[in-house]
Amino acid sequence: MESKPSTGAVAAGRVYEEFEPNMEWDRELGVDTLRVLLPGFKKEQIRVQVSSSRVLRISGERQLSDKRWSCFLKEIPLSSNYNPKEISARYDKGILYVKHPKLIVPDDAELQENEQPPVESSTLDGKPPQDKAQQPTKMDKDEAAKGLVSEAQKLNMESYSKDFSGLVMDMTKPRKLVNLVLFILSVVVLGMYARKAISWSFKKSEN
Repeated sequence: MESKPSTGAVAAGRVYEEFEPNMEWDRELGVDTLRVLLPGFKKEQIRVQVSSSRVLRISGERQLSDKRWSCFLKEIPLSSNYNPKEISARYDKGILYVKHPKLIVPDDAELQENEQPPVESSTLDGKPPQDKAQQPTKMDKDEAAKGLVSEAQKLNMESYSKDFSGLVMDMTKPRKLVNLVLFILSVVVLGMYARKAISWSFKKSEN
């Protein structure tokens, strides 16, 4: 409920002009702040009161000329959520700040419920965007492990094949050397046998 002085009222030779200030609310978690825009007013020209019936009364008047005065009156019922004993006011650069501390502070869960859920972004074709990096599944991990095992087995088989082929080559070298020695011995034996045969035939012809 608001009571306003009548426009153009005359009192003790003064002519009062009604002024309607603009008001804005700043809502926060533990306190709400009422901002009243009062350009041209000074701190001593403004009064802030809280009545026993839980009504915030803001009034003020200032002189415009010899007989002309500007005045305003705002009466704002206080919500049951506010603590009237803790209400405070501060005037700075043409703005009156009236803080209303709360008796019941809403939980964060209630504030989150009041907030609108974020809208999911979509691509130009209307399809939801895909994740930049997909998390590997258990099947992918198993396949990767199997691939590592098979690669290790392949490397071991190649190393074993190389070692085995080198061993065969090392074993064939002494065998070739033995064959060469046997061949030389056989040639020597055949030569000696042929020499004896020739010598025996020569002696027989002399007899």
